[in-house]
Amino acid sequence: MTRLILLHGRDTGGLDPERIEAGWLAALNAGLADAGAELRLRDDDATFVFYGDALAAVTGGDEPPPITTHGLPGLSEDAARFALSVAREVLSGSGVLTAAPSVAPASLTGGSLWAALSAALAAVDRWVPGLSSAILLLFVRDVYVYLTDDEARSTIDTGVAAAFAGDEPAVVVAHSLGSVIAYQVLRSAVPGADDVPLLVTLGSPLAITAVLDAVRALAPLTWPEPVQRWVALRDPRDLLTLNDLDPAAFPVPGPRSIENAHVENPVPGHHAAASTLDGRPAGYLAAPEVGALVAEALTAVRPARPGAEGACPP
Repeated sequence: MTRLILLHGRDTGGLDPERIEAGWLAALNAGLADAGAELRLRDDDATFVFYGDALAAVTGGDEPPPITTHGLPGLSEDAARFALSVAREVLSGSGVLTAAPSVAPASLTGGSLWAALSAALAAVDRWVPGLSSAILLLFVRDVYVYLTDDEARSTIDTGVAAAFAGDEPAVVVAHSLGSVIAYQVLRSAVPGADDVPLLVTLGSPLAITAVLDAVRALAPLTWPEPVQRWVALRDPRDLLTLNDLDPAAFPVPGPRSIENAHVENPVPGHHAAASTLDGRPAGYLAAPEVGALVAEALTAVRPARPGAEGACPP
């Protein structure tokens, strides 16, 4: 039997995992219905991997309020450069910046760095609809901590890997930061996670330049070996994803390629995995394209793996 594993994005620390999972399943069931699938999912049909509290603990717990410099308490210069790079790419993707800044984030220090970051975040607040500097900084903080803090990443990866391991095939649906974690865990050859017929990433930031550079710093890009098919879905209006995971923006070597498709995510900001809009489930998971992919993968009759009990000899 094929399992379904759901991996959330950021901004879930301190929230009720069961409530989040219920929202995810409601949205996914709406997507299944709109896709014309008969399949409906219940609590015991999916494994919802919740790492929100662990991430909140290593990033300092409570969400800090915006402050006048648009920085975060304890934000290092390296983190500020990361945030500046992401903010500038968001501004470019939204059409606010039409030319590359004359000074790269890597060359900025001290007051010049903080002034540049403050200016970029002020521009986000003023010119980018559906996004704020506070949301952007919280997103950047969590992604940065996961990719640069070895202890935090190890803690989260260990918990996620335990959910991935199992004897049955696993369909994985990962949103936002969850897609970064899923990629990192699956490319690390997790024991037991050797059969993933489908990986679906929603609103993935993997092709944002600063995120891509940090992922490359951990290890060279490679195809996650357990994954047979990878489909990356995004709304082009989602400014926390920006780019398709295509060979130009996310150059994974080898013969296999990521399938990219654009979907409509009508919620404010166009980034949420599961929300409600006009009293109906909405978000990426409610897109019929997601429902069709999940229904096909979960109901497919798959041949036994070589060496598995009951498998036919070659």
